[in-house]
Amino acid sequence: MAAGQRWETVRDGLYRYRDSCMVYAMHLGQQMLIINAGTGAWMDAVSELPARPTVLILTHYFRDHSAGAVRAAREGIAVWASQWEEEQLSDPHGLFSRRETYIIYDNQWDLFAPIEPVPVERRLQDWEELEMGGARVTVIPAPGASPGAISLLVERGKERGVFCGELIHSPGKVLRLAPLQYNYNDLPGARNLIYAIDQVRRVKPDWLAGSTGPELITDPEPALALLSERLADALEARGIGPGELAPASSDGIDEITPHLYQSRHASASTYFLLSESGAVLAVDYGYRGSLGIGASYPYPRNRRPLLHGLEPLRERFGIERIDAVLVTHFHDDHVCGIPTLQRLFGTRCLASQTFAHILRDPASYAFPCTWPEPIDVTALADRTVHRWREYEFELYPMSGHTRFSAIISLNVDGERVIATGDQYFFRDFEQPGEGPAMHNHVYRNGAMLSSFGDSQSVLEQIRPTIILPGHGSAYRVPEAFYGWIDAYREEYERIHRDLMPLGDGEAHFEVDSRAGWLEPYRVWRSDATEFTMTAHVRNPYPDTARIALRLVVPPGWRTSDAVLQLGPREEGSAQIAVTPPAGAICRRRPIALDMTANGRPYGQVAEALVTLGEDRF
Repeated sequence: MAAGQRWETVRDGLYRYRDSCMVYAMHLGQQMLIINAGTGAWMDAVSELPARPTVLILTHYFRDHSAGAVRAAREGIAVWASQWEEEQLSDPHGLFSRRETYIIYDNQWDLFAPIEPVPVERRLQDWEELEMGGARVTVIPAPGASPGAISLLVERGKERGVFCGELIHSPGKVLRLAPLQYNYNDLPGARNLIYAIDQVRRVKPDWLAGSTGPELITDPEPALALLSERLADALEARGIGPGELAPASSDGIDEITPHLYQSRHASASTYFLLSESGAVLAVDYGYRGSLGIGASYPYPRNRRPLLHGLEPLRERFGIERIDAVLVTHFHDDHVCGIPTLQRLFGTRCLASQTFAHILRDPASYAFPCTWPEPIDVTALADRTVHRWREYEFELYPMSGHTRFSAIISLNVDGERVIATGDQYFFRDFEQPGEGPAMHNHVYRNGAMLSSFGDSQSVLEQIRPTIILPGHGSAYRVPEAFYGWIDAYREEYERIHRDLMPLGDGEAHFEVDSRAGWLEPYRVWRSDATEFTMTAHVRNPYPDTARIALRLVVPPGWRTSDAVLQLGPREEGSAQIAVTPPAGAICRRRPIALDMTANGRPYGQVAEALVTLGEDRF
């Protein structure tokens, strides 16, 4: 940085400082909005600006854009950033302690995070709208150099400008391609960037203020179109053709029946049920598919949900919102988009009482594929007729792929339709619904010996004409389908009876081998106060048993024991209080549940994680 660097006037009310990135200041009413922080050197020249900076927004977490935010925050400027980059900015010490640095097959640039915690005061959500000094600021999801990156549309009077961060350097160019290689020899960030470019093009800005380019781009459309074309060319060299890129720049729905449609670009299948009133009920709503949102490591920050299906619904039917979502099971790829729908449209979430509690309070559970954002959900009774608009539907509890799921049955346009979630997949995805079945049970999700026999009974009772699977396309049910799922059920039961001691007279903890679990799984207290755990256990015996429970806790902590009398194979629970010593501080400290059944020790059958005295879990 040259000595004596000063703010430059770019256009009326817009100023630029050439730091480690381009730092912009926009005059909005009585305040200055700062975009990106660079090294913070610009703080030495804030007196040149027409008003005192009050808010600093980061487009992404890279150190050359964010390191100066630490100084800005110390001097009273509020720092705002994408909700998808909270860990990299606010908890870099935790990030670096968990990050593998030897055998690396994921090359996402998270090691380019700031090394000091940035105190983020506000976490910006995708498509959030802010009013600032008479201007409207809209947060545009813009994954690319980082999966959580954002662009900012600022509307002042008739002027529409976009602060786009590292999205574009100059017409047809980016400053660096390396951050777009999230894994080993791929380039999924380029696919994300095509999506981000498309989102910016749709708002038709008058100018683009990039954080890495030398000048303001005053003719955005051809500059962005050229960059999108060149990115597609780079991806085609890696075997990714136009068909695979379609979801990045287009959206679509496919008709199943006149009132039932499927989202063309959903990762897990999303279906839309249309009411004559113009309302829409979605069955599941997860990720927009075929984008390379994050590296292969499945941290929540690498799994950003993006809207899908809304544009074609608007274009074809004039529908502007999704009224409700009915959920088959709790897995992230089926529910992660629901919080965004609820925030933007007030969408209702409806789910079986079998798993509604997991959606409502995910922190209490440690199942695979649990989305971390709590969802406002209405729990519905199973085997009961429910109504949405003119449609009636029923839910049937289902286990197998996961213990916590439901079959959804409804009639649409004279068809008996069933949504099966991820219970049934077939090895030939080109011919959905045709055997043989692909085994898809996940033990840690919860699986019982009777799981596939139970779901088979429901399907044989209802005899659907159309099945909506959790992945792949909807399909008509051939008569041979019932023979295929019966063969699947028989094979599933045979394999587990052959391999495990699951006889009626034997001691066992079912197919999933889950002896017990603690709830909540994650405990977080700002100080060392007493908390209560719920211990859940199974009786492994075919007869009534005395189950003795105790928590194994760190030295100096106090807890109590519990005893249960459980019937044959029964599940039961007990409340156990835990009192840590005054002033105790720990982060993710494990505690364990020890179980004895009829005098036989089964050891520490479950754990939970406790954080005390820290500012985050």
